[in-house]
Amino acid sequence: MSNDTSGDARTPLTRGELRDAGLPDGVEIAMIWAQTTDGVIGDGTDMPWYLPEDLEHFKNSTVGAPVVMGRISWEALDPRFRPLPGRDNVVITRNPSFDAPGGTVSASIPEAVAAAYRIAAGEDAAGVPTVWILGGGEIYRQCLPVADRVVVTEIACGAPDRFTVVAPDMRATLQDGSFTVSDGPWLESAKGSALTGEDPLRYRICEYTASTSPEEKS
Repeated sequence: MSNDTSGDARTPLTRGELRDAGLPDGVEIAMIWAQTTDGVIGDGTDMPWYLPEDLEHFKNSTVGAPVVMGRISWEALDPRFRPLPGRDNVVITRNPSFDAPGGTVSASIPEAVAAAYRIAAGEDAAGVPTVWILGGGEIYRQCLPVADRVVVTEIACGAPDRFTVVAPDMRATLQDGSFTVSDGPWLESAKGSALTGEDPLRYRICEYTASTSPEEKS
């Protein structure tokens, strides 16, 4: 997903703000993205790779759960898959007249996360275990302090200079002890390709888990 603040001041989010917006305790906040080994996730509208295995992984991870993204990330989606099917889509933007057909518009990250929960919970009396954050880059950074889990597909490729949007440095969170990680094995893509020509294209899925509880994040 792209770099997109979509209306929020670039300040770290807190669990208290989520509670104030109406998100109950016990709901997991998860983030997911793909990046090059150097942390590049795109240029705002596109990515420097094609990796069908990651597309399938993304779908399997998020389908059935509510998802939250910035306006630019929403607009970067293929119109054929906007809104993302099988998921309640909530879009963050300060523009009150913005229309997201098939999705819900919210003015801030806390409001969007709480709205995503309420919409999904209204459809399922059992509740909503996870709200997924889909970017862009600045939204990932703002949400990192409240994230319980971060799922990163690391792709062994480079990126042309025009791709300047980068993800939070999750390896740095291991050094400060805020997250632990389970690194999956390196795999080779059957049909994947990269603009920088790596062949075969290799990737791995890394899952980061917060070392502190939601209460401690407050």
